[in-house]
Amino acid sequence: MTANFARRLTALVGCSDEWMARSLESVFMEKRYEATRTGSGKQALKLARGNPFDVLLLDERMEDLNGVDVCAALRDDPIFDHATPIVIISAAHSTLPSRTAAYAAGAWEYCHLPLDVDGLFLKLSTFLRAREQHAVAESKTLMDASGLYTQFGLYQVAEQLGARALRKHEAFACLAFSPQPAGEGSEQARKIDDAGAFADVANLVREQARKSDIVAKTGDSQLSVLAPDTDAAGARLLVARLQRELDSSSGKRRLGTPVRLRAGYCAVSDLAAAKLDLNELVHRAESALASVPTSGDGEAVVGFDDLQPPNRAAPPH
Repeated sequence: MTANFARRLTALVGCSDEWMARSLESVFMEKRYEATRTGSGKQALKLARGNPFDVLLLDERMEDLNGVDVCAALRDDPIFDHATPIVIISAAHSTLPSRTAAYAAGAWEYCHLPLDVDGLFLKLSTFLRAREQHAVAESKTLMDASGLYTQFGLYQVAEQLGARALRKHEAFACLAFSPQPAGEGSEQARKIDDAGAFADVANLVREQARKSDIVAKTGDSQLSVLAPDTDAAGARLLVARLQRELDSSSGKRRLGTPVRLRAGYCAVSDLAAAKLDLNELVHRAESALASVPTSGDGEAVVGFDDLQPPNRAAPPH
């Protein structure tokens, strides 16, 4: 039996044995799942990354990439929904090393054939019910009504992204933005106070960001972006692209006036070598933003490494 969900659940079945794959697909369909099957580990990885499946069932000995390796690749993928249950199945008699390897790779369950179908689906029902409840609770704290991450959500996600970047020795950039009307004027007049106009800017930033980027509202008129695998040059290119989009769309949205995007960033080419956590990068990006002039139409982008030592302290929290 399965829990009562408002939508039909989906499952990915990865198994190289054609007869077994069809059999497993039929079992899921009998349980009212929409099932997709593949015999290739690489294809299973591609499908799992590109589709929001509710359950993944992976053969331990799939062709070209085994199920445990697929599971490990998804574990290290910041885009994959890590609340998705992954079940590893084995045609061989299970051993402690094989079970341990599956759980270390991020599997939720390890089963050997023949499957205890009723037992497996009872567990999946429990997993999915817990996931739905967690998603509802988490959405209230991690994201606001517009879909932007909150400041709390930003720091929560930073832990996960930072762990992956440390393992992979990846580049990482944090950016802080504050949009303002272009042209001369007082500091008060140069703020975008209209909620609709700021929402337009926020939506544009979110549209232009990559799928792997995290966009958060971190102030009344401030946005922050976590950008994995992005160095200083990439951070500046992102700001330039956003400014071009703002320039071309200012008349089409609720902005009502050209917008100058003030931006500060902090980027490292290897997060592990830099020995910094992402929260510190966020603070440094905010320090860089604080140093960007609030008047004039010149360069409005400052990197933390460009600041003079007295200005390089992280802002208090």
